[in-house]
Amino acid sequence: MTSLLRPLLARWYAPLVYLLLALVGHAQALRSLGGTTRCACRDAPETDWFLGWTPYAVLHGHAPWTSAHLAAPEGVNLMWNTLMPLPGLLMTPVTLLAGPLATHTLLAVLGMTLSATAMWWVAGRWVPWGPARFVAGLLYGFSPYLVGQATDHLHLSLVALPPLVLLCLDELLVRQRRRALLAGSLLGLLALAQLLTAEEVLASMFVVCVAGLAVLLAQQWRRLDRGRVRHAAVGLSAAAGVLVVGAAWPLGVQFFGPRRLSGPATGAAPFAADLLGAVVPGPHQLLGLQSIASWGGGPTENGSYLGIPLLLLLAALAWRLRSVAVVRFATVLGAVTLVLSLGERLHVAGTAYGLPLPFAAVAALPVLHDLAAVRFSLYVALFAALVAAVGVDRLHASGALRRRPGLAVVATLAVAVPLLPAWPYAYQDARTPAYFTTATVERVPEGALALTYPVPRFPTSAPMAWQAVAGYRYRSVGGYVITPDAQGHGTFTGGVTLWERTVLHAAVGRPMRLTPRLSSRLAAEIARLRVRAVLVADTRGSAEVVRLVTAVLGRPGEHAGGVTAWYL
Repeated sequence: MTSLLRPLLARWYAPLVYLLLALVGHAQALRSLGGTTRCACRDAPETDWFLGWTPYAVLHGHAPWTSAHLAAPEGVNLMWNTLMPLPGLLMTPVTLLAGPLATHTLLAVLGMTLSATAMWWVAGRWVPWGPARFVAGLLYGFSPYLVGQATDHLHLSLVALPPLVLLCLDELLVRQRRRALLAGSLLGLLALAQLLTAEEVLASMFVVCVAGLAVLLAQQWRRLDRGRVRHAAVGLSAAAGVLVVGAAWPLGVQFFGPRRLSGPATGAAPFAADLLGAVVPGPHQLLGLQSIASWGGGPTENGSYLGIPLLLLLAALAWRLRSVAVVRFATVLGAVTLVLSLGERLHVAGTAYGLPLPFAAVAALPVLHDLAAVRFSLYVALFAALVAAVGVDRLHASGALRRRPGLAVVATLAVAVPLLPAWPYAYQDARTPAYFTTATVERVPEGALALTYPVPRFPTSAPMAWQAVAGYRYRSVGGYVITPDAQGHGTFTGGVTLWERTVLHAAVGRPMRLTPRLSSRLAAEIARLRVRAVLVADTRGSAEVVRLVTAVLGRPGEHAGGVTAWYL
């Protein structure tokens, strides 16, 4: 048995180490996969809802792209939100067995593991020495960008595909050793998988690919000939064809279906990396500064850090290996993506200045205006990892590491220590009322509209997770989702009902005064929306909401599993 395991471990030690590191980061969740969450608020319950929705929709014979279970009665076009249909579908067995919270945690672990593993595997194209490939996976899969996004944005931390796209493009545009149709079709499938995982990453990847093509043409102009151009054109056409065919249905619903947007989905302009963000460690590094958490648009987005030691190392390697084509390409494109990450206007030490930057041209384009510039830090990390890996490999091949082992150890520590993440992530009990996890919720008719307290709206989005855990038994007003406003632009506050405006007073600790007119209007809204249940969870202000509903409906509710319920 040992003789069989030894070569396997020798070949796959890197992914195993990446998995162990990811488990360390999410260790607090392992005590109860289905009952813990990063936060029972903000983005985490929203993500739980999206992960559970695709399996539910598919198993009930519905298309997953839209839903009437949120923002009722109009519903929501989920393609304008972070739906993640592909991860949700692939994790269906876990969701059915253990619930969407378990799926969320496992995907968070796999996001880091697979991203690092993909970079480790792709680096093998240029880096034969195993330890150097291992470094590439570490720098990409556990970069400050990914460590930061993994706190709240699961869809932006599932980034195993960009390195694979780089590998496909290298084959299609540079090496050209495989059939163009095969390489192009594979590229199209990867792009489709990225669309169904995180559409924003596909959009930013498109921008980087266009920039990369320009850099490649400038650097390899003399090697161009008619045969190479024809090969690339056939492959790219095949990729476009596969993507168009595969994406026709979801994108058709997004841009031509119900509840579509005709303007910007979000205001992405504030999300731009700070000029000093690359050299000042942020809140997610062990030695980082909490005082700069707002840089980049907030703690989750503050992931542009590289560190002075790594930047110096990259500069030295880029200069020493300037004759190596892949190093030249990765260095230039890394610099391009770094500039793009700075956004439309320059930010220095948290202060915005009027100096325009190149990203303003990207932000002026249709569809791409919703890109958050700071998230281009993902590609900065990717190209930095590639330059570092190739450089370390060349140093090893030249014998420099063996001649100066002490210097190599010091340099490794100088680069690694500032990048150490402030782990483990903090997890907490999801505090899902037992009402939603037991058969009691089945007293609500299947598919009926229920008014809930709290209403699922940012930052109190926990009711979205309750709805998902309950198997989407009922429909809900509100929801932390993007819907169109009167001008067709995206808003998170669309469709606010009188119920929501009324009970919000209790949620913020303000007294509610029930007048005859308000009581009449609430009763009329309940009738108009055909509400079949009112569910008030035991939380801040719930006692006052219970009194209000009792007065409006003229009878007390039934309390069970942490919820007072009225069945209409």
